Amino acid sequence: DPEVHIEVLARSTHGFSGADISEICQSASKLAIREAILAEEDRRKKVEAGELEEDEGKMSEEEMLITKKHFNFAMSKARRSVSEKDLALFEEFAEKQKAGRGEAATNFKFGEGGEEGDAEGDDDGAMDDLYGE
Repeated sequence: DPEVHIEVLARSTHGFSGADISEICQSASKLAIREAILAEEDRRKKVEAGELEEDEGKMSEEEMLITKKHFNFAMSKARRSVSEKDLALFEEFAEKQKAGRGEAATNFKFGEGGEEGDAEGDDDGAMDDLYGE
């Protein structure tokens, strides 16, 4: 749904783990699917009762959206699995890792040649056998 702004979700889930956010998204999508199935079941009952024609009232792809309502429900059930203490430890670890990276790690990219061992800065072009075979 274009009305669902990912930036708002991101601000609302500060401190949540990737798994926590994934759970929110899955919950919202399952709710949307459940609603679509129930709506189709109701439509089929009306078709069987003669209240609707066979093709009348079918939900279009444009109507099958995960909406704000679905995310609001999912967020009402959401919980953070990472404590403030663990977040602080992770941020400290991330800073140490960032500070300890050399230029080679931060500027790495594969070369254009497409050959094995063709990373930029790899002059010999051959990969050493890691297992000595």
